[in-house]
Amino acid sequence: MVEESSKAVSFVIGNEMRLVYGQDYTKTTAPTARLESFRALLHLAAAHDWDAQQIDVKTAFLYGLLPKDEVQYMEQPGSFQEPGKEDWVWELLRGLYGMKQSGRIWNKTMHEAMVGWGFQRLICEWCVYYRKTSAGVVLVAVHVDDMLSVASSREENERFKQQLQSKWKISDLGDIHFALGIAVERDRATHTILLSQTALIDRIISQFRQKDSHPVSTPMDSAVKLRRPDPRTPLPADQAQYLSSVPYQSLVGSLMYLAIGTRPDIAYAVNRLAGFLNCYRAEHWHAACRVVRYLKGTRGLRLTLGGRAALQLVGFTDSDYANCLDTRRSISGHCFSLGSGMISWSSRRQRTVADSTCYAEYIAAHSASRECMWLRSFLAGIDHTPRTPTPLMIDNNAAMKLAEDQQFHSEAKHIEIKYHVLRDYVADGHIVLQHVRSAENTADILTKALAPITFIRLRGLLGLR
Repeated sequence: MVEESSKAVSFVIGNEMRLVYGQDYTKTTAPTARLESFRALLHLAAAHDWDAQQIDVKTAFLYGLLPKDEVQYMEQPGSFQEPGKEDWVWELLRGLYGMKQSGRIWNKTMHEAMVGWGFQRLICEWCVYYRKTSAGVVLVAVHVDDMLSVASSREENERFKQQLQSKWKISDLGDIHFALGIAVERDRATHTILLSQTALIDRIISQFRQKDSHPVSTPMDSAVKLRRPDPRTPLPADQAQYLSSVPYQSLVGSLMYLAIGTRPDIAYAVNRLAGFLNCYRAEHWHAACRVVRYLKGTRGLRLTLGGRAALQLVGFTDSDYANCLDTRRSISGHCFSLGSGMISWSSRRQRTVADSTCYAEYIAAHSASRECMWLRSFLAGIDHTPRTPTPLMIDNNAAMKLAEDQQFHSEAKHIEIKYHVLRDYVADGHIVLQHVRSAENTADILTKALAPITFIRLRGLLGLR
């Protein structure tokens, strides 16, 4: 038997985990690398012609060392009982799959090993590691037990894999071809990497019965204005029965990973559709199906990263004033590139009602500036510190002036203080706002439904080809 103690004690009995929050565990957060980091590293690999490989740690959670203040016990499995001690229990030293804290414990164990091998963890991105020696550079992005390793030479990647094998069992997947559901194609002749999610698109088309539908040229009809239904209006029985069989939430959820992974061209449409998850009607379902029809016609588009151009962080920001007909809130959109296709983008409704286009653009620029500062910190962490202020392209002169000086006091004194951090970023030389014609503002595609000609032109500027 085991001795009683004041430590947290829990039992694993059979396949059942009897874990109590606050007693057996407290924290479960386990960081993973952002998709923006994944795309940024692939851009660097392509542009510098560096080696990029994929590694998987087998049964990673079983390597996590349990902390001393989270003691876990387990009944002996029937075929492994110690003769004469059948009523004894095992004290677990490592994590098990199914434990609430297993992911966090593994992440800490992995971090200690990486630091021991000379890696530094980025302050702004806890699952990206950087090591520079006289032999070369290695950059590693970690998603639970999957690793993307980008190195200045193949020998450095081989050295890193040998270090992993010295502690854990790994699957050496070689040159990266498919990671996180994203297909990766490389063209070393042009120094480019192409990202796509064709397999997911095909699954969505099949799952939601759109194989026989006709493709369309845009994901959202610019003439259609979606609204939330009046909750006071009763829903007819036949419509209620029809909507109960419609997998609207499942479809929008599937589209979300495309929108954040490799298809910024559907980001606005998916963001709008996500606003009706608890009140969708037939028109919302048809709008969601239209996105699938658009993907069907453009399933071959790939996000192009890398190239021979010098690495430079450039951003675009835009807003669509009072876009939401229900709340009259505006839509903010921004995107950032390192010289080719976009590595970061966002389309979302603003949290407050703006009373002018200037205010809406100012809020959008503030949102873009926060992402810009994170990207600058990320680049600095991997020894690619921007030497000049990052250009942030904007098509509103009033918002530009407001960010550079305290002008229009009578018209702008009501603006929330938090948005004025943009002024500090500009004054400190981190960001420089530059004017761009509305027709050339790439972020416009992230704020509204556009006509086909304009949409296709801006889609190309996103890096989708």
